[in-house]
Amino acid sequence: MIIRYMYTGILDLKEKTGSDILDLLVTSDELLIEELVIFVQKYLIEIKPNEFICEDSEPFFDSPEFSMLEKTQASELEGKNVTDLSQWNKNDFLILKNILNPYIRYIRFFNVSSKDFHNSIWPFKRILPETLFEDIISLYLTDTQPEKNTLPPRCGKITIDSAIIKLKHAIILAKWTQRKDANSKIQNGKYCFNRVYRGSRDGFDINTMRSKCNGQGACIVVIKVKENGAIIGGYNPLGWTYYNNTVNNGLHNNVNNNNSRYNAHYNKKNNYRASLSPQPINTFMSSNCMFGTPQNQLFAQNTAHNNNNNNQNYWRNTTESFIFSLDDGEELKKFKISRVTNNDYAIYESNHMNIALNFGNSDMVINGTNGSCNRSYYESDILDTNHFSIEEMEIFGFYKS
Repeated sequence: MIIRYMYTGILDLKEKTGSDILDLLVTSDELLIEELVIFVQKYLIEIKPNEFICEDSEPFFDSPEFSMLEKTQASELEGKNVTDLSQWNKNDFLILKNILNPYIRYIRFFNVSSKDFHNSIWPFKRILPETLFEDIISLYLTDTQPEKNTLPPRCGKITIDSAIIKLKHAIILAKWTQRKDANSKIQNGKYCFNRVYRGSRDGFDINTMRSKCNGQGACIVVIKVKENGAIIGGYNPLGWTYYNNTVNNGLHNNVNNNNSRYNAHYNKKNNYRASLSPQPINTFMSSNCMFGTPQNQLFAQNTAHNNNNNNQNYWRNTTESFIFSLDDGEELKKFKISRVTNNDYAIYESNHMNIALNFGNSDMVINGTNGSCNRSYYESDILDTNHFSIEEMEIFGFYKS
């Protein structure tokens, strides 16, 4: 951003995340670019106040420079019991009102639950401005939002341990799981990214991937592409199951010995298709995944609706899965989400063995250190290439507490 500014004299911060803008401010100060420091400070204060503190407020509140109430301000209320207001007189409430008055406008009363409002705020209602109090009551009684003087809701607290993405990326992914825009605010609450797998640490064997995900529930997979450094991934709200090969060995052998259902063929466009054939089923299973186009997935469709046989793979239905690209992770305007368009074909699975991590059966398929992206049942492609290699990969169990 700084180099572009130095050459063109133009700086557009509208599409930048809060973390990027704060990094720009620090770098500008270190390089003694005073005019840029002044511009960024003005932007933060006048154009987007509160937004960046909302995303992760703890560092601000824990800072030794954070403004605290002077002891002399509260000394007149020393010894007063806040749990027994019957012992307070009119002057006590007036003192408290004068102390808190400069801070009232920064409190997000309209994001407080009715229960918390009743238990913690109602007893002190006399210190609130009358108009504010009436607006709060209107919200709880008629669900009427105030027309002005509302602050954006704070983001839920998010922490993440990742070698691929930063906190700002995790915040956006959390928003997408809630069907929120990248620029919107997510609801209060703690969004947990529990890293259960990392390729460079755990290896890229598909059995290992699935065993780490087993029982984790909803999962977010994040990948760094070796060829171009792009960050891609997907959200599976249903999670992935691990099948113990030793336990299921007898079943697997029975499957391989059956006369079969179909054979995998490779066409000129480098796409796999499934066709009815008396070939052994392991002809297909050896690839651990099935690539294909919608018109050539008759078998998968049939198994989705007639899944009475343990020998068959099947589709999992969800409207909430998506795949995504964060490009190089720097520019928000290049971030892309691709949601499932046909929920009947969201996640492709097997009920007897560990196949590749498979979104839409071709939209994004991860098998070891290799992957492919061919649009089929999701909105759009997330890469310009159909095949890629994986430099690093992480899987997070994701949930809101």
